Amino acid sequence: MTLPAAGWFPDPRDAGRLRWWDGHAWGEATRAVPTRHVEPVLPIVVAPTGPAFSVRTGTVEHRAWAYGASTSRKLCAFAISAVLLAVASLLLNPYGVFSVLAVVAGVIGIVRPAATGRWRVLARSLAASALVLAVATGIIAADVHFPLA
Repeated sequence: MTLPAAGWFPDPRDAGRLRWWDGHAWGEATRAVPTRHVEPVLPIVVAPTGPAFSVRTGTVEHRAWAYGASTSRKLCAFAISAVLLAVASLLLNPYGVFSVLAVVAGVIGIVRPAATGRWRVLARSLAASALVLAVATGIIAADVHFPLA
């Protein structure tokens, strides 16, 4: 059995004191248990730091502020043109012109879709799909005109 190393331990006879343990037996030396000084907890005052808002009475307008405009727009011309140009680049793309135009329209359709609401998600998805197709057909057109191997 291993005994604890020498040091000050709680006195087995008096819980308010420490007694010296020499590693084998209890010594005669004792001392009071040190008390910890606990700092009092101070209340924290939280002041508002943002802009102040006032509540207006009257009618409430319901706007789609999260999507930019108050009216719902379903059409995104750049996403539709990107899809059409990507399909055209798939069918007839002699010099990669349709691919370049589809890439430009696809990037604009992703970055600035004109549609709102859930139509914005659809417009960005169409523009991204058209962008992938345009890049792939552009690589093929570039390989035909500038062979890598």
